Amino acid sequence: MKYSSLLLAIYMVVLISCKHNKKEAIAQVPTKTEVILTKLWETDTLLKTCEAVRYNKEKGVIYVSNIGGVPPSEKDGDGSMSIINIEGEIINQNWVTGMSAPKGTHFYNDKLYVTDIDAIIKIDIKSGSIEKRISVENAVFLNDLDIDTNGDVYFTDSRDSKVYKLANDEVSLWLDLEGVNPNGILVEKDRILVVSFSKGDFITIDKETKQHSVIATGIVGGDGIVSIKEGYLASTWPGELFFVDKSVSGAIATKLLDTKDEKLNAADIGIIPEKNILLIPTFFGNKVVAYKIGYK
Repeated sequence: MKYSSLLLAIYMVVLISCKHNKKEAIAQVPTKTEVILTKLWETDTLLKTCEAVRYNKEKGVIYVSNIGGVPPSEKDGDGSMSIINIEGEIINQNWVTGMSAPKGTHFYNDKLYVTDIDAIIKIDIKSGSIEKRISVENAVFLNDLDIDTNGDVYFTDSRDSKVYKLANDEVSLWLDLEGVNPNGILVEKDRILVVSFSKGDFITIDKETKQHSVIATGIVGGDGIVSIKEGYLASTWPGELFFVDKSVSGAIATKLLDTKDEKLNAADIGIIPEKNILLIPTFFGNKVVAYKIGYK
């Protein structure tokens, strides 16, 4: 009788332990979010080779960089910046001219910064004029750009695999990512995210240590990045859009959109966060397309 009681006690302990461990295992499984895109509007096809978009909440407008003639590395002087509203109407098609191949763009303290092959163009937003051209020594193909909360500008050279930093109008090499060909870039508080054009890797870089790791794969031809509620959206120049779930590390990114058959690229995307609207510049499509971001 005592022996049976002992066996019963051991059995109960094991059973309780198994249930406890099972609950812990279930709790550790990440929840997969399903993102849904619904098309809202598109602009007229007057934005010649539109490459990047950036929403300015204070002014309620969207800046669009237009490369103009190709190739996008040609110093032909026919690049421009346009302004559209949040309904997709072109307000000023030739707001700023005199650039060659403007690409990534962002603003800080009424100044708009734009990459242009081997220089950063600094535009005065109030006057709509170029204030300064900042040369980047040894640059090959400057591409995407983002700005930290303190005004430091980070930008990629996608053909030379480098990330540069602009502070107080002075350029310095921030990180050499040999073989990565970083294109899209997103600056966060403690880290910087880039998407590789050649490898399709979605990479996080610690600001202090500069150690980097891959958090998602499968985004070949990576071009732009925006942050959303549950993770990130990343575009590919050929015409795809992917979702990277914050709760799942090292996974293949989830494809949400594919417009390759329509011959519509998906370049340096932007977002209207308070309205959950994604903005896609279509490069050779010569228009910006907006989608409502939803979750399921």
